[in-house]
Amino acid sequence: MGVTTAVMGGNLTGNKVCLSQVPGSSAISIDNELDDGLGISGRMRATIGTSGVNTNPSSAAGPVYSEDNVYTICYRI
Repeated sequence: MGVTTAVMGGNLTGNKVCLSQVPGSSAISIDNELDDGLGISGRMRATIGTSGVNTNPSSAAGPVYSEDNVYTICYRI
């Protein structure tokens, strides 16, 4: 868990709380519950991660969620 002010995909700016190593099914559930269910829009953004490695948030366009991946997800606060 961390906090960042880095600009993320889709030009999400401001303070964000981020979690790394989030399983795909959990990322889908969290985004659907707190936001719009899309990793590229709204207050939550996702970056595809590598299993077992903490992945920094990315400024690239967000992915389509898959249960087969792990993600770093960030929520603007």
